[in-house]
Amino acid sequence: MLEPVNNRCINAACGKPLLLRVAYCPFCGTAQAAAPAAVAPPPVAPAVMPPPIPPQWRPMPPASVLAPPVAPQSDPAPAPPPIRDAPQKPAVFRSVPPPRAPVRLRTWLLAAAALVGIWFVNKPVDKPASVAEQVQAATALAQQCDLDGARSALAVLKSAKAPAAQIKRLQASITGAAASCDKRQKRAQAWEQVVLASAQAFDAGKPELAATRLAAYVKRWGEDADTIELDARIKVALASRELDKADACLAGADHRCMEKSLLAAERYKRPELAARTKALRAALSQLLERALLDGAAPP
Repeated sequence: MLEPVNNRCINAACGKPLLLRVAYCPFCGTAQAAAPAAVAPPPVAPAVMPPPIPPQWRPMPPASVLAPPVAPQSDPAPAPPPIRDAPQKPAVFRSVPPPRAPVRLRTWLLAAAALVGIWFVNKPVDKPASVAEQVQAATALAQQCDLDGARSALAVLKSAKAPAAQIKRLQASITGAAASCDKRQKRAQAWEQVVLASAQAFDAGKPELAATRLAAYVKRWGEDADTIELDARIKVALASRELDKADACLAGADHRCMEKSLLAAERYKRPELAARTKALRAALSQLLERALLDGAAPP
């Protein structure tokens, strides 16, 4: 930085004051003083070089080792699409449900009892059925007229080399059941025919034909619950027909005809027609009284 001095230009023609130390007058351009000599730098000592190291011989590696492997240039990966922030849903404040009540001990005990019961009902049978049990099951099939199933069980026992006594017993059961099943089948067919014929007789208003067909069936195959029920229906139909005749006789004031029809209806002894029979009996009594009064009246 220049120091401020109180000096003038050395040119007499200029002589203007100079506020700073300058090399040339800013007004006339006259040199004010000689430029200072440049300061020479200090001498630098030459660097001492170390003695050279003799070279040592080393084997050159092959060119394949010296050349670095060139990595294959791959196409630049496409830039991933910009990730958009999902729109934030407004916060919804929900009511927190009350805590669930703990399961009671009684509920656990009932569930355990139910599981034990299910296990006892559905537990697997470990041991196979014995020969006696197989024979008993096959005998039951034969008694139910499932002869094919019984014969299949007999074949299984023979292939398993069951005792001869058990096989003989099962064969006897199948033989006896075959005869009874054949008879049962024929009886069922005959009963179907009786039921069909009885229905036709009822529709035709001739219950006596149904009675005749039922009597023939009972004589051959015997009586059972079905025959008893059909016999009751036939008797009710026959008694109702006799009561209808009694009504017709009452309308004609024929007390003899009416009494005959009532006696025929009462022979069937059907409780279903007791009230109607009683009413007709009362009407018959009134009819007889009128007949007596009419006969006793003077001419």
